Amino acid sequence: MKKILIGVSAISLALLACSDDSSSNSNGNHALTGSNRVDLQMASKCLDNGLGVLYKKAGSDELDKAYLVEDSTGNNQILVPELNDYCDIMADFKSKRLGDTLEIWFNLEEAAVTNCMCIKDHLFSIKSSDADAKYFKYSGDVFEITSEPAPERPEIEEPAIPDAPEFDESEPHQHTTDVIGKCRSGSVDDESLLSYKYIDVAGWNDYSETTENGSIPLALKYEDEGDAVLVMETSFSCDEYVSSVNVFVSNDTLFVKPKISKDESVKLPPGEGCGCYTTAAFKLKNEGVYADAKYMVFGNHMEYVYTLKPGIEK
Repeated sequence: MKKILIGVSAISLALLACSDDSSSNSNGNHALTGSNRVDLQMASKCLDNGLGVLYKKAGSDELDKAYLVEDSTGNNQILVPELNDYCDIMADFKSKRLGDTLEIWFNLEEAAVTNCMCIKDHLFSIKSSDADAKYFKYSGDVFEITSEPAPERPEIEEPAIPDAPEFDESEPHQHTTDVIGKCRSGSVDDESLLSYKYIDVAGWNDYSETTENGSIPLALKYEDEGDAVLVMETSFSCDEYVSSVNVFVSNDTLFVKPKISKDESVKLPPGEGCGCYTTAAFKLKNEGVYADAKYMVFGNHMEYVYTLKPGIEK
């Protein structure tokens, strides 16, 4: 089976801006006295499998450009085209000004980021008092800020994600309620489940593997007295959880069909959504074609094709 690389939809982050806490000295040079929160918007999808149409060719000594632009309400923004970064970031971004350089950063230890990385256009909202900065620094890279017109990117058609095969429950399959599948912030999982034993064994970076074709998602398989627990990373809505799964096998692939139930303990404001990217796990009997499978699809679409790999020992 062809393995599809992980690609997570872009998340637009809405982070409130703090009040101005930098100042200027008598010479007009900005002096750093604190930091400010910043908004970030991922302004494009992952581009052309890692090389966008505006990608700067290697071999030039010139700094890449960051473009000073305005949003629809006249607020200042910095556009950095084709910035190599995490596919999605949920973080509290901050900025500081030192001389003619504006730096923006976030604390990785306090952020939620994806395993995959790709090239995307980034838009950073900045204060009007920082619009005269000459240089922009982010994630260790320095860019020259220019007020010349930003390059326009042609519309990129989003590829359609194929549906996973449909199965009838009359076909051979395994059914299990030993599942952990939900946004887990502040929640308590059922410690009696075998899945609970393995849900947090691995670290964030253990669920992907770099190959010559890019990064592929992994599902870790733990064997336990004739059973197997499969652990992977995927996304859920905050007000839903997986109550059970049906597992079918086709060729060398497990197709996992989750039953989604409403989490009545989570109340979202009308019209608002909420999601997370987290670890999930389920148990199945480790026998026959289930034990021999090499790949796994979780859900009704082929967005993620996980490669099965033995889990990390506790």
